[in-house]
Amino acid sequence: MTRIMLAMALLVPLVATAEVYRWKDENGNWQFGDRAPDSGHETLDLKPAAKIGQGDSVHDIHQRTLRLRESEQADKAEQQARQAQQQKAVAEACKKAKDRLRRLNRPFVYVDEDGTRRDASADQVRADIAKTQKWIDENCES
Repeated sequence: MTRIMLAMALLVPLVATAEVYRWKDENGNWQFGDRAPDSGHETLDLKPAAKIGQGDSVHDIHQRTLRLRESEQADKAEQQARQAQQQKAVAEACKKAKDRLRRLNRPFVYVDEDGTRRDASADQVRADIAKTQKWIDENCES
């Protein structure tokens, strides 16, 4: 099968440059061939297909491809920068949460928004510790 396809591929350029004739057979069907019948035929003026990779449009396509590639690279770099910034923000939040957890495990007092100090109940401290530990487990690596 591959030999037949190879032979056809090699013959295509020869057929493209040969004269092609058209005529109607005795049944009224159009026939095409590279040899003219005795009578009642016409010669077709076939132009070969444009060769791939030639012409001004190829340069334009290449330039558009380069611009697209540059744009994709810029988008990728921007996305990586955003991811790095997000990772940095999460790392900072993790550091603060772990520091809070250390402070919650030592004696401390709560300071309300108005600046008054109050002792923390054991239940409130346990709840804050559990809440902070849960956030660390969900958002921080190790």
